[in-house]
Amino acid sequence: EGSAGADFSRVAVTTGQTSTISLADVDLWSYAPQRLIILGNGERCILATELDPEGMMGSTEAGHFDANGKCIAWSVACFAESFQSPANRSGVFDSFGHSVTAYFFDQRAAVFLAGSEDTPGCVDGVGTHARFGDLRLPTVNNKFLFVRMDGAETWQWRLARLNLKTLQVQSVHVTGLDHSDLLNYCASDDYMFALKACPASKDEVYKLLLMRASLDESDPSPGLVEAVSSVDLRATVQAVSFRLSDGTVLQVDRRILVARSEYFRRMLSSGLREEHTNEIDLCADSDADEASLSVLLRFVLSDAWEGPDKDAELAFRVRCLADRYQLPKLVDLAEAYLHRLLIPTTVLSFLDRVLGSSGPLEQACWELLNARGAEIISGHEADLDTIISQNPKLAKRLILWGAGSSWPQQKKLRTT
Repeated sequence: EGSAGADFSRVAVTTGQTSTISLADVDLWSYAPQRLIILGNGERCILATELDPEGMMGSTEAGHFDANGKCIAWSVACFAESFQSPANRSGVFDSFGHSVTAYFFDQRAAVFLAGSEDTPGCVDGVGTHARFGDLRLPTVNNKFLFVRMDGAETWQWRLARLNLKTLQVQSVHVTGLDHSDLLNYCASDDYMFALKACPASKDEVYKLLLMRASLDESDPSPGLVEAVSSVDLRATVQAVSFRLSDGTVLQVDRRILVARSEYFRRMLSSGLREEHTNEIDLCADSDADEASLSVLLRFVLSDAWEGPDKDAELAFRVRCLADRYQLPKLVDLAEAYLHRLLIPTTVLSFLDRVLGSSGPLEQACWELLNARGAEIISGHEADLDTIISQNPKLAKRLILWGAGSSWPQQKKLRTT
């Protein structure tokens, strides 16, 4: 209903029974609810349109409310951009211009996921390394976001898939369906469904074909396949031990470790102590603990991030280890998780860790500062003395940024 305080109806898919959902406990002021998302914990996200005294509709806003109707967040980005913005169990997603953003329910904040606000292109990659053309509205399941691009040239027509866990963007090759014939599409966790426009006879007004394609991904990445295929299965199994400062020892098959990592292959054939003892002493490495090294070793075995994905300190430690041991894909994965955790309350602490890296995470920090700088600096006013004393380089860059200077490494990034 198009009035403030309107109720919604819920339909049980299995039985078809309907029930009423009341929003009487939610104060929407002069806004009329248009769309409702109910989370498993009872929290509600509501898209609403402002009504003037004469009942005319004005601006659209979105709010996040707890189970008792208390407002958690208002003017929620992404959700308010479109009545059709897709959602899954983790958040609401939107694509605008050349970038993809999300509002994650657990973080209660908008997050920049992939692409660039200013620079178009056609490049696969992780997070801000990826480039998009003019984006249409995406569709999403619980693992991937799919989004289409348009352009003046046929080569600019592209369907891309964004992994919501790793932020890896890959172009999707579609067979049997031309871009210009794709009217609409959606995705479940197992299949993609598409509506195709078909040539109609003179007696038919319109003809549609519903198509389905499997999203099954049983094959591991080519890099892992290539490495495992090179392992000599006749060689004696030897474990390489990693000794940590707290006495913990983690072990991994030496054959797989040297097949997957050039760094460890050189170390374990150098003639030094590690080659003869099959033990690597990390007791003096502050970034190496059981949690961070476990993520690294499981990546060696699986080519994927296996571990907590909402722990910023862990992600920074993994990022340092991956950079040190020359595992660039794991560096990208760590930065992808950090990118998801990048919000106004974390941006300065993140920038403190990545200043001068010239990477996509540093670029994302400066882009967030450019967009919401006054709010961020005001919110961190009590921390500024600590920032100045502990990281004078960051303090200098913030002063230059405040004076209107752009950040210096942007030109070094791959933008295509």
